[in-house]
Amino acid sequence: METSRGVRNQVFATGVMNIINLSHGAALGWVSPYLPVLMSTEQPLLETGPVTVEQGSWIGSILCLGALFGAFLYGYLVEKIGIKRTLQALVVPHSGFWILTYLATSVHQLYLARFLAGVSGGGIIVVFPLFIADISDKKIRGILGSVLALTSNGGILLMYVIGDVLHYHTVALTMLVLPLIFTVLMCFVPDTPQTCLKMGNPRHAERCFMFYRGVRTTEEQTSTIRQEFDNMKKFIEHNTSQNSRVTLADFRSREAKLGMFIGVFLMFINQFCGIFAILTYAASIFEEVGSTLSPNTSAIIMGTIQIVGTLSSFVFVDLAGRKVLLLVSTAGTGMGLLLLGVFNWLTFHDTVWLTNYSWFPILSLSATVYLFSIGLCNIPFFVLPEILPPKICNAGNTLSMVSITIFSFISLKIFPVMVEAINLYGAMGLFAGISFLGVLVIACVVPETKGKNLITAQNV
Repeated sequence: METSRGVRNQVFATGVMNIINLSHGAALGWVSPYLPVLMSTEQPLLETGPVTVEQGSWIGSILCLGALFGAFLYGYLVEKIGIKRTLQALVVPHSGFWILTYLATSVHQLYLARFLAGVSGGGIIVVFPLFIADISDKKIRGILGSVLALTSNGGILLMYVIGDVLHYHTVALTMLVLPLIFTVLMCFVPDTPQTCLKMGNPRHAERCFMFYRGVRTTEEQTSTIRQEFDNMKKFIEHNTSQNSRVTLADFRSREAKLGMFIGVFLMFINQFCGIFAILTYAASIFEEVGSTLSPNTSAIIMGTIQIVGTLSSFVFVDLAGRKVLLLVSTAGTGMGLLLLGVFNWLTFHDTVWLTNYSWFPILSLSATVYLFSIGLCNIPFFVLPEILPPKICNAGNTLSMVSITIFSFISLKIFPVMVEAINLYGAMGLFAGISFLGVLVIACVVPETKGKNLITAQNV
């Protein structure tokens, strides 16, 4: 009974936390339906007029610079005010994005709005994996970690759908409802017990621990539950009694170096496999590859497939394991992009017989997005706390998340330039090659962390 209540409470807390992530996913997907609007003669920016290609690339990519700032900011806040309060602070820049989007009359105001969206996104990718690692049972940690990708992808799909039917200003007002709901429900989510122990509040830590383990009273505590909390308490006390300040020396051990390399490399592959850029510029890409469906409809189909892939990862992540899914996902992503690149190359060279296969781009790209979603989309984020040494977990996680914001900025900024310079098929071929490189490194270097205890006897 306690176990089922504990799982229910962990799921509830994860669900509430991901409401803001759903809204952030919508902010990510916002560029696809509304960038063409901003570039048209009916655009809403009365001061600066229609957006140019160069300005459009900044609208798509400046979010990543905000995420870089947000990763540092929220990584610092986690140490100073704890995880729950840091999560609640995400509402400020995120709401600022939707408000500024509604009020913007110039492209420069949109730059600021997108930067604020990035700040909250940087906080999300830093804080969410730490929250999941702190509250979740090891048996469902992978599933709860996958919810991060599910809600983000769900937000992207939501924006693809409503962006096809709602006016530019209407959608900004509508999306403000989600951060409001998140703010209210977060009042019912306890902080993580580790945060309370670090803040010197063991009684509150025990109450939070009991909530996430489904124990209502101290009389219901089993010896196993009490031992788990005691181990956690000793673990935090041990780290506090040691030199708790993270120094460069802490990153020099083999375990730390390997963990940091894996973290940064997985973030590199996550971005330079090209899927994030494809999702951001989805409507424009489908117009380029010659899909017979409308660009927005094609994007909606692809977004739906992405949700299906993320749901599939729920089944496989704690069954097949992290490493196997990463290998299958990365290899499948590379193969799908290679096939799409070949098709686009043949189309570019006026191969007449391809007119009977105009359905291939949407099928190929949807399959690629599905394979990306079952592993490479989400595993790099929640596997980091399972790889990094405990003392540098927060710092290492922040540095890895900083790296992904840099990689995402580069990939989004250069993607339109790459397409113009080497055509879409050249960009797809390059992304495919990077994916195949990722397969080799994952096979040789990344360990399996399925079922790993994050607080073990040797840590306390």
